[in-house]
Amino acid sequence: MELSPITVGVIGFVILFVLMFLKMPVAFAFALTGFVGLWYVRGFNAALNDLPVSTWSTISDYVLICLPLFILMGAFANYSGIGPDLYMTALKWFGKLPGGLAITTVMGNAAFGAVTGASLAGLVTFTPIAWKPMMNLGYDKRLAAGCLMCSGTLSQLIPPSLSFILYSAATNESIGRLFIAGIFPGILQAIMYVGLILVLTSTKMMAGPPGPASTWRERFVSLKDTWGMLFVFILVIGGIYSGLFTPTEGSAVGAGGTFLIFLARKGFNGKLIAKSLEETLRTSAMLFAIIFSSLIFARFLSSSGVTAAVAQWVIGMSLNPYMVLLWALIVLLIAGCVMPATPMVLLFVPLFYPIFVTQYGMDGIWLGVIVVVMVELALVTPPVGLHLFVFQALVKDEIKTKELWQGVMPFVLVDILRLAIMVAIPAISIWLPQRMYG
Repeated sequence: MELSPITVGVIGFVILFVLMFLKMPVAFAFALTGFVGLWYVRGFNAALNDLPVSTWSTISDYVLICLPLFILMGAFANYSGIGPDLYMTALKWFGKLPGGLAITTVMGNAAFGAVTGASLAGLVTFTPIAWKPMMNLGYDKRLAAGCLMCSGTLSQLIPPSLSFILYSAATNESIGRLFIAGIFPGILQAIMYVGLILVLTSTKMMAGPPGPASTWRERFVSLKDTWGMLFVFILVIGGIYSGLFTPTEGSAVGAGGTFLIFLARKGFNGKLIAKSLEETLRTSAMLFAIIFSSLIFARFLSSSGVTAAVAQWVIGMSLNPYMVLLWALIVLLIAGCVMPATPMVLLFVPLFYPIFVTQYGMDGIWLGVIVVVMVELALVTPPVGLHLFVFQALVKDEIKTKELWQGVMPFVLVDILRLAIMVAIPAISIWLPQRMYG
């Protein structure tokens, strides 16, 4: 019996999730399912011809040029030691508060996110710095783990953000507008995390004793260690905002700027430079492989008619657009529990974007911020949030899986509340880019 193209598309979705569940590398799962699906729907020659087209459209995309450059910028920033300096500065200012070391971690990650754009960089940098001091001070393991894992996600919103780059590549929305749109939501996230920590520690729900006190002189002197972060952030975001260069050009400027900071702090350290380049090449190759293979799968979905059918089905139900958005967010939340963040963006954005932006007329920049918030949740939601695995590997046997889940859930609930606020008040996301870009 010959199957209809739409039926084949639905089966392709199921097979894709099965392959990911069986631990097949994401790029291979996308490519295999997409190629076989295209073969069935359009024939072997058409499927084979799509391979070079997808490859070329990926490597020649002007927007995606900035991806490896921002990754290189984050690598140089990481190896230059900016992260520890930012943590010590934040400790001077916030350490004496209840839960001060946890608050320090949040504020340090917020600042560090402005020069890395990758959440794992914050997690890997701050866990070795902050975990032991919090344990020595008598912190509840759940609070310490929760703030370290979740504050690392701040770099997903605070520009430059790799998730925004992927969203831009999938939708052709302006990277510059997306970067600017993430500033206020990122600040809101940091403020709400700090509020949660103060509530948890003040009510004794989780132990978080105050840290060491600092004089006002020590606090102001510590600000000198933030010059690297401020230099890069103002250089890149200021240049993009002023129109001095495009976001893609800004990635090259940022990489060059962080390299100068690296030289100023570490000198010409060939070993660390080689590690930065190796890390950039490995991460970039992985991301480009996923992007390339996701395009093959997207072509399969388009050829099967699934994308158009889903859009028509949703519109035909005559539901309130925000009710449809709620269901879409639930799908993203569930998907985030079982799959990594990058394929989540590349799989669902091409499906949802035409519905909400083209059909319902919602703002594409605002939708991008909402999607990135869901990406943040995907990184920390049990059972397979990437940050949970990485954090447990960093601290080894010092915390149980149950405690990890208990520590992360209060922050996840706060993120869901923040998401509701951002859906109810779109101006949080779109006011600043509208003011800057008109």
